[in-house]
Amino acid sequence: MSTIIKSNLLILMAFSLLACGGVKEDAKGLDERLADYGFRPGENIDQIQSYRISDWTYLDNRHFMVSNCISEHYLISLKNRCDQLRSTEALVFKTRTNTLTKFDEIIVPETGVSKRCSIESISKLDRAE
Repeated sequence: MSTIIKSNLLILMAFSLLACGGVKEDAKGLDERLADYGFRPGENIDQIQSYRISDWTYLDNRHFMVSNCISEHYLISLKNRCDQLRSTEALVFKTRTNTLTKFDEIIVPETGVSKRCSIESISKLDRAE
């Protein structure tokens, strides 16, 4: 085999391995993603005091974690895919009161039209042991 063909095959194999690595990461389940952060799903709750939310973490296009100023963590599950979550740095919570409930929405601010995503459920996260 010529050196050009060998190097092209090597490059093709490297890209194949990279592609497989990306697929494996996307195939990781929600429980595994939570475990990576040291949590497991807990009980469903009705509300979170929205003014106490201090941080959020992307998990996948239907789930993200929020934390509050007293180190409690919650899983927010969305009714539908919200692909814009992956690339945003900020979220806006659209609530009816000063609490965040499963009847509320998140807004992903974008240039142009912002994406609205409805909340399906809220769960308290427990520390994995």
